[in-house]
Amino acid sequence: MIREITVKSVLQASKLPASSHCLNPYVGCHHACAYCYARFMRRFTGHKEPWGRFVDVKKNTPDILARQLAHRIPSGSTLVGSVCDAYQPLERRYGITREAVRQLVAKKVTFSLLTKSDLVVRDIDLLQQAGSRCSVGISLAMLNDGYRRCFEPGAAAVSRRLKALKELHCEGIRTYLFIGPILPRVTDVGALVAEAAANADEIWGEALNLRCGNRNDVAKAYAAAHLPDDWELLAKDKAWLDGTITQLENACRRHGRPLFGFYNHHQPK
Repeated sequence: MIREITVKSVLQASKLPASSHCLNPYVGCHHACAYCYARFMRRFTGHKEPWGRFVDVKKNTPDILARQLAHRIPSGSTLVGSVCDAYQPLERRYGITREAVRQLVAKKVTFSLLTKSDLVVRDIDLLQQAGSRCSVGISLAMLNDGYRRCFEPGAAAVSRRLKALKELHCEGIRTYLFIGPILPRVTDVGALVAEAAANADEIWGEALNLRCGNRNDVAKAYAAAHLPDDWELLAKDKAWLDGTITQLENACRRHGRPLFGFYNHHQPK
């Protein structure tokens, strides 16, 4: 279901460690990722559809953003796409993210984009104008497209994301690989770093967050992928996660890329 809505504010204060503000042009996402932590947003919408089956389009985003930026320019970094993917398929139709980025660039706001879509390359012209004030992260949890279809059915193919990362990097835009969430028996952190390091200025990581009502969808995705059912035990095992983080650190060191940050949602056994 697609619904157009109007909002009173789009530039919000953020508690994320690397972002003082966030901007989300949409509520919900057609990527329908089984593990998505942002599904808590559903309770604010009145939607009855499952997560991944609806999107609310904040159609007045450009006007509201212009008003907010005229009043105050954020002093820190703004993350575009903290609880939605700002470049999900509907962005091709609406172009709201592009207009928001245009305004951020014009007002010299420091910002970062994080996406699973290669649509972001459409906006290279704007991103180049921002120069060092912007960075673009491509999110990948796996290299296997068979697994991708089970866990992220609406997201762009792995090859398209890697190609987008390379194109952005070659055009002089600061890039980062966001490895997240780290899925037991699915995510090979060493292979991901090796594949993307040449085109990523830095690496980020994130543990699987099972505290947001996604457990059943994740279990269904594992079953569809014909993977062992010990994934939940591993995801809650601090020793396993610590070992995986060490592998990630070693891979970054081996390829000369900094591990800039890691979001840990560890749930003790």
